[in-house]
Amino acid sequence: MKRSASTSQPERPRRLDGELEAAIALAVVTVIGALLGSLPLSLVGALGGLGAVTLHLWQRSCLDGLGYRRRLSSGRADFGEEVVLEVEVVNDKPLPLTWLEVEDLVPANLELLGATVVTYDQLDSRMQSVLALLPYQRVRRRIVVRCTERGPHRFGPASLRSGDPLGLQVRELALAGYDELLVYPKRFAVDVGALSSRALLGDSRSRWAPLEDPTRVVGVRAYRPGDPLRSIDWRASARSPVLQVRELESSASRSVALLVDYRVPTVLARREARSQLELVIAVAASLFCELAEQRCAVGLWASGALDGAPLAFPCRHGPEQVPTVLEALARTPAVERVAFSTVLAAQVGTLRTGTSLVVVAADFPEPSVLALPELRRRHHLSAVWVQGPVGQPPPREVADVTYRVEHTDDWRERDVLDLAP
Repeated sequence: MKRSASTSQPERPRRLDGELEAAIALAVVTVIGALLGSLPLSLVGALGGLGAVTLHLWQRSCLDGLGYRRRLSSGRADFGEEVVLEVEVVNDKPLPLTWLEVEDLVPANLELLGATVVTYDQLDSRMQSVLALLPYQRVRRRIVVRCTERGPHRFGPASLRSGDPLGLQVRELALAGYDELLVYPKRFAVDVGALSSRALLGDSRSRWAPLEDPTRVVGVRAYRPGDPLRSIDWRASARSPVLQVRELESSASRSVALLVDYRVPTVLARREARSQLELVIAVAASLFCELAEQRCAVGLWASGALDGAPLAFPCRHGPEQVPTVLEALARTPAVERVAFSTVLAAQVGTLRTGTSLVVVAADFPEPSVLALPELRRRHHLSAVWVQGPVGQPPPREVADVTYRVEHTDDWRERDVLDLAP
């Protein structure tokens, strides 16, 4: 998102400037020197007055014709991606600037390479630079932004400060425009074998199972134990060191509902709790994208809220819903807005028969545990527990299968989501 920049007028001095006072005094000295017939005194007064007037005009015009622009190479970025921030300053007038100070508000939780950033607190970080500009000179700088934090990040507004060469008078120009960079949640590569297993998408006890159409072959893959012999593609296997089996298109879509709890144990330190919740969101985003790639009808419900409304995306087939869900997960504040037990209770009787449920949470407190059995009675239920230093795991009796994802300090550097049973 980008707001058009509006420029406020530089503040004008309300009283007589010091340079003008000095110019008047030196003009008096020049007159006195002329009356006394003192050439040196007249020259000192005249040259000094001329210098004072020059400084006055300089500081009054230093910010005229000055332009500042920032531009991001992309307004959307994946977690860990690098985006280029280009900054441009233009001095569109014949007057040079001996010094110009640029201060631009930038996100405190993103790393900017090639820039000087001064951090005052968690919400106030400013990119600062000081430069000199010749008449009609244009200066461009390229800064690399490392996207290591989920969410919307704002660049701007900016302010420009300059004045006369001696720094006696300083003027400031405030620019009201800003640019937004949205960073999607981190997405891991998911163990396809575990994700495709009947343990996660339903087992033989389910009353509904996806049917495959033998006339629709969508590709081949490596043989896995349990694959029927009739699915082996012998021609593809002859060209490969391992057996290859045909992948068939399902005549009915598998349906999976992701239920995400934004609550983390309150006894954790604020920074550690935020990190664990970010991992919960990353796990949910990774599972959603992988299930959508496997042509499942995927939905997502969460206890977080965006613009006052809880996150709720009904199960849909195809990848069209992926960008919408990722953007919602990216913009949602890292705080629980609705009790997760309420989110669970709302799904009882509303999901179609055969829908598998995957609950992703860092803690399974008593209200959540009491709400899960009714869902399990109607649907196959898998629990993904993001394990931290505190937090209760799901009891065995509330889920058909439980997976564990360990929260460590280096989870942002990991590439693969290890769904440990």
